[in-house]
Amino acid sequence: MKRMGILNVLFILLVMGLYPEDKGHLSGSLVLLGSDSAPPVILDSDRGWTGIATIDWDSLQLPVLYSNSSRKWRLHTSYEHSRAGGQTTIQIRIRNPESAPVFTHPWSEGTDVQADVYSNWYEDENASLIQEGRSLVEARFISPPRTPVSGKLYSLTLEAWDTPPTTEKSAESAGPAVQLAYARPLPTGRPAEHSRDAVNPDLTPEAAMRFALDFVNACITGDLPAYYRSQADPVRSLDDGKAMPRYRMNPPERIPGVAAIEDYKRRYDYKIYPETVYRELFPEWFDPSRPWIPGENSYLFLGHQDRLSGTNPEGVDYLVFLIEADSEGNWKVVGRPKD
Repeated sequence: MKRMGILNVLFILLVMGLYPEDKGHLSGSLVLLGSDSAPPVILDSDRGWTGIATIDWDSLQLPVLYSNSSRKWRLHTSYEHSRAGGQTTIQIRIRNPESAPVFTHPWSEGTDVQADVYSNWYEDENASLIQEGRSLVEARFISPPRTPVSGKLYSLTLEAWDTPPTTEKSAESAGPAVQLAYARPLPTGRPAEHSRDAVNPDLTPEAAMRFALDFVNACITGDLPAYYRSQADPVRSLDDGKAMPRYRMNPPERIPGVAAIEDYKRRYDYKIYPETVYRELFPEWFDPSRPWIPGENSYLFLGHQDRLSGTNPEGVDYLVFLIEADSEGNWKVVGRPKD
């Protein structure tokens, strides 16, 4: 907490040409931690979010974002943590009264040496990163339950990357279709209704859809506590029905151009189907010899088709999942594709 207060940082214009992977250029970098040779910040997963610094946006000279260009942000982070006996990640959020975008870093089993990594991307859309007033920079470790993790955060740099409109991907360049059994088209125009829906409104298709979209929101915003909390333990593989510990599931990948649930709803087609419908298409899921069979209060959510291209981009298999409720309407993600 010694670094709380306004940082005397320099936002430097560093035009470097096209970045081959992301087709943009680094327009500026903001050193949040590590520029003054001070001791590292100590983090402990049991403490939750820990304040690191504050940003006074109004005092910074940000590079101008040209018309029709897009800006996205990522963090370059150097840290280490104790071996956790399970997968662990570090998150950074930049919080103000109106928003709190979260940056998630690559997942790891544990590191005995200093890690030097980049976070996921955040795009400057829908004011996801508000650049006015003051923001509080906070960090935390996410680790499996009852597995405390401690470590040190050495440096933190916020990078702004600008993409000219001429380098943006067209709809036709979306990723290849996902060639998996559950990607087969499902019938349309069939109502997802059960006679038992009238018994408990928490078991209706509407309730299922609300829960499913909450899970999608946790995926696309990097809310790992909600992401893991929403899944059964263990969660089952849709491919073979075998158990997969939920905390061994990798964090979801970033979807380019999707920073909030509203972006997702505009960009992707999504539907939900009751057990009475999807059992006709996937009878193998109900084979008695299978380790696991879906229950009658389960629904299949398919939300991985891009509206513009009509294809299923790579890296979004987590938008296909099976949810199920107990008799009281408590929903969980119970089935997913293998990572």
